[in-house]
Amino acid sequence: MKITRSDFDQAAEASGLSAEQGADLWARLEASRPGIPFTGVNVLLYAGALLVIAAMTLYVGQSWDGFSGLAIALVGFVYGAVFLIAGDLLARRAGMAVPGGLCVTVALAMVPMIVYGAQVEAGLWPDAEPGEYGDFVQYIRGGWFAMEVATLVVGAVLLRVYRFPFLVFMIGVILWFMSMDIAPLLIEERADYFEIRRMVSMIFGVPVLMVAYWADLTFRKDYAFWLYLFGMMAFWGGLTLSEAETELARFLYCLLNVGLIALSVFLRRRVFMVFGVVGVMGYLGYLAFRLFEDSPWFPFALSGLGILILLVGYAILKNRERLVSRLEAAIPSGLRGLRPDRA
Repeated sequence: MKITRSDFDQAAEASGLSAEQGADLWARLEASRPGIPFTGVNVLLYAGALLVIAAMTLYVGQSWDGFSGLAIALVGFVYGAVFLIAGDLLARRAGMAVPGGLCVTVALAMVPMIVYGAQVEAGLWPDAEPGEYGDFVQYIRGGWFAMEVATLVVGAVLLRVYRFPFLVFMIGVILWFMSMDIAPLLIEERADYFEIRRMVSMIFGVPVLMVAYWADLTFRKDYAFWLYLFGMMAFWGGLTLSEAETELARFLYCLLNVGLIALSVFLRRRVFMVFGVVGVMGYLGYLAFRLFEDSPWFPFALSGLGILILLVGYAILKNRERLVSRLEAAIPSGLRGLRPDRA
């Protein structure tokens, strides 16, 4: 049942609660909810936080070339300290969990900059010097590894203290970067370098997904979403980039994506559905291309496939409740205890 603030205020007044008591109870209910409602104000808050993060990562470019390592670290430290203090103060106030948590998330995003500046100043790198800080989100390089490890450690501490689910967004991004940057540390570049990087990314994604599943089972707040998303990007991305040499391998890839769709229903997580459907569509598109290769009928075949998918989607949407009920009933009783409670 969806309850608006006005509905709640009317019920509180009818029950004899004062305005202060009602406001306090509403704040407690908001803080205890597993998800965060995306009202217009919250969207504005998230947009502001993401803009600050983007400004200090994506858009730090050649204009910073003249900065010393100490200056870069100092900028990151000042930004991080200001946002951490602001986030801590806001998080302690009733009804300010979202802006407080977002400020803490921005502070976490400054950790790579601080570590990068310190490494530039000290000249210490786990691999070859990776380049300017603006390249961090653009290029796969082993030199970023220490920055990523430091961010994960700080992120784990902040998550334990503030328990704000969006912190996992930054942790997930860093884990995804690490899945790609770890390969240059393990091997030297050679002929099969891309294939090895692909395998490392795919293998790296598996434990991330396992941790996400554990978090899904353990916590009422949704800490798992971002881990599921970036774990799937690492695992499914590495799998999809593989060069299947036989029809059997391609068919098995399709079956695995069908399995992801089934897993989506079991875990009640749409992220698996998205990746699974994209994988199945890719396989069906490949079959259409093979059957009608160099044929003038290929555009018609491909558009026909698209129409078929639309019709299937319409049928599923129309009969969604019935299909979900049947699928729920088909799950063996022994497996029901393994499902996260997302109801």
